[in-house]
Amino acid sequence: MAFIKKPFLSRVVDALKDKEELKSPIVIKEVDSMDSEIAHLQQALAEGQLNDTEAKKLAKQMKFLEIGKSGEQSLLFELKNSFLPIMILHDVQIEHKGLTAQFDFIVITRQFFLVIEVKKYYGNITVNEKGEFIRTVNRGGRTIFQEGMYSPIRQVERQVDVLRAMLMDHGVIERTPIRYAVAFANEKTVLNLKKAQPEVKNQVFRSDGIVSFLKAELAKKSPVYFRDNRMREFAEYIKDQHVGNRAIEKQEETEVRYFTEEADQEIQPAVLIEKAITRDELEVALKAFRKQLSEKTGQKAFYIFTNKTLDELLEKRPQSVAELHQIYGLGDKKIHEFGEELVRVVSGEIVSIS
Repeated sequence: MAFIKKPFLSRVVDALKDKEELKSPIVIKEVDSMDSEIAHLQQALAEGQLNDTEAKKLAKQMKFLEIGKSGEQSLLFELKNSFLPIMILHDVQIEHKGLTAQFDFIVITRQFFLVIEVKKYYGNITVNEKGEFIRTVNRGGRTIFQEGMYSPIRQVERQVDVLRAMLMDHGVIERTPIRYAVAFANEKTVLNLKKAQPEVKNQVFRSDGIVSFLKAELAKKSPVYFRDNRMREFAEYIKDQHVGNRAIEKQEETEVRYFTEEADQEIQPAVLIEKAITRDELEVALKAFRKQLSEKTGQKAFYIFTNKTLDELLEKRPQSVAELHQIYGLGDKKIHEFGEELVRVVSGEIVSIS
């Protein structure tokens, strides 16, 4: 659906007719793809045609999807009960100029659009002065698991870039601010932001902090102010851009994104000890991996992956095959050929190939 920009006089008339009666939240779009994927997995399990390994894999996928859904539902509850004049879109996926972005939430307010990325992890989250996110699991008074996470701030920034480009290219917005935030949905999670930079502190919170965040943002100056009909026009337009099935797209990422206490207990403590390596160590490991693969296949090292790809691997540290698709220079063919081994190198598990 194309966005039809009306002539100036028509817009003036519409603005004069528009009202400001909205006092409480309206949900324009609710989650659908995750529900359909869970139902699909339930049906596959119920048919009983899978072997034990396949059944366990599907059951685990369904479990992680349900955890993810519960995290987003907790934030949706807070938004629905915010008593603010907002319009809510939940579970939106858009495509624009070859780029795809999935949004947990897009909130339309009178003064800005807000993109919210929801994370549900078991354990505590610390953000250091470099903006690095670290998840720690403690049990029995000791740390049994610690890992660096790909920055959810950077993740949501990329989502906003795609949304902004689409809306501006289609003539939907010109000056409207698009703001963003990351909400952690586990009520037991402790967020340690003492050393985080101010901009991170202002954009990261637990789900129950979303209302305070919205009120603070609404108190700031904005170059725009929308009334009811205009807000709905924006919301319905974004809803009409929704494509695809988010749950299937993110199937490979669920084990990275969502953790439960039970899932952590399934892993032996020896595996849970931190394996983080420094940037220099990782660079050496990646170059060694590239050289070994070059010698094994007879291809030039730069054909395996270029230095630009190497820099992105060092910066983003992809933790799953799905995340490799976000790295410059890695297409489906290369990811199929050596993607799993590359992820293991980045995670510090291996420094050589078989």
